[in-house]
Amino acid sequence: MTAFEKMRLRENAFGNTTKSEKIYNSRQLIDSLLPDDPSYKENVEILGKGYINLRMNNYKLVQNTTPQMDIQASLQESISFRLGDVFHYDNGYWLCVECNNRHDIERTGKVEECNYFLQWQNPKTLEIHGRWCSVRDPYSLAIDERARVVVTGNAKYRIKLPHDSETALFHTDKRFIIDFVNNQPIPYAIIKYDATTHRYAARNEGFLVITMRESQIMQDDNNELMIANYKEPSALSVSSVGAVEITFNGEPHIKTGGSAKVFRIRFYDNGGNHVQSVTPSWGLVLPPSLVGKINIVFESDGEVHLQTNADAPIGSVFELLATADDSVHGFFKKRLEIKVVPMF
Repeated sequence: MTAFEKMRLRENAFGNTTKSEKIYNSRQLIDSLLPDDPSYKENVEILGKGYINLRMNNYKLVQNTTPQMDIQASLQESISFRLGDVFHYDNGYWLCVECNNRHDIERTGKVEECNYFLQWQNPKTLEIHGRWCSVRDPYSLAIDERARVVVTGNAKYRIKLPHDSETALFHTDKRFIIDFVNNQPIPYAIIKYDATTHRYAARNEGFLVITMRESQIMQDDNNELMIANYKEPSALSVSSVGAVEITFNGEPHIKTGGSAKVFRIRFYDNGGNHVQSVTPSWGLVLPPSLVGKINIVFESDGEVHLQTNADAPIGSVFELLATADDSVHGFFKKRLEIKVVPMF
């Protein structure tokens, strides 16, 4: 910026004090220079919130294992990032682990690359949830070194993930399936749950840090779904009573950018008997705002898996349509209204 441009900026400054004028000038300077930076990225997605333009640079490895980057955004952005937000960038996912708004001029922070999608089952609704997270070997981070015992079955992980209504239900001894070795599942159990150090309740932001140790395999672990202590839903929500019912976990909602949600169908004859020979056809009835943003990712005779894009408008409603034409029992048709809700 030339001396003349600086003078013009000063002349056009708003505010009644030297401090307020400096803040205004600094904001204008940030807003004008950020888009010209080679590391400035447009339309970076924040899962569950929308898109933001920001500067992402200074890629480095912390303790030789954890990739991190600095981020910087203008206060003029329509949305703002916070601790615990997850960014979708460069074919990967990044967790915000530092966030600062210096002097009301700009917002800066740091993101850490996520390397795993952790899945679990809600103990009450039995709905399957998942979050992108940073999974690291705690020994390489030089923590808890005195407790290290080099024996088989003593592997440990330190995990950072967003704090929300679902992860707040975690507790010590809760188990997860994280990996396979020789086609055998490797379950882990929480031995330390820290929801305080990196969480700020007054601002409703932050992330969790949990430490897990290798656990024993249990009979109710579902290796196909990668869910430990899986329970097949026995009390499912039912869309109707009659010739056709569509069942699902929890509410008839689907979360933006989340994992696929399963919807199952059952057909009954006039006597109320379950008919297994009927094959349904699945379809979606979408409003214009959801075209191309709701996807059928899996379909079989008795169930369909639906998933939304992260930019699907929250609060939008669409219909899942199931039809079947059976030569013995006649024509079946069922519509289920589904609402798009935030991930967190």
